[in-house]
Amino acid sequence: MRRSTLAFAGILATLALTALPPLAPPASALPGHVCFWPEPGETGPGGGWCYNPAAGGFAVPADHVLRHARSFSSQVDKSMYALHFPNQGPCLQRTLWGGDHSENWEWWNKLDAVDTTPHADCEPG
Repeated sequence: MRRSTLAFAGILATLALTALPPLAPPASALPGHVCFWPEPGETGPGGGWCYNPAAGGFAVPADHVLRHARSFSSQVDKSMYALHFPNQGPCLQRTLWGGDHSENWEWWNKLDAVDTTPHADCEPG
């Protein structure tokens, strides 16, 4: 084969591999993401759920982490906000600082959403 044909085949193979979705949820925090797990120690059924703040805005976690986040790791350099919307009363938010993590995030078994901006109508929680 000619060198240009080999180079083109290599480019196609690389594009095909990068276009595939991950085969399994992350076992550890992905760079540039904030990840949550349903059990302490960054473990649990279903693996982790990760949020990419570069995409911006509000996001609701996957069902296996929704209201059941027991550990998290932030691999970003800016603050994020974990939100809880109780049935009664004001919403609560907790700041997740860049580089922050918790192997046993006892209090936030009520994670309903994450956002890149604080919510003025939420109380610190």
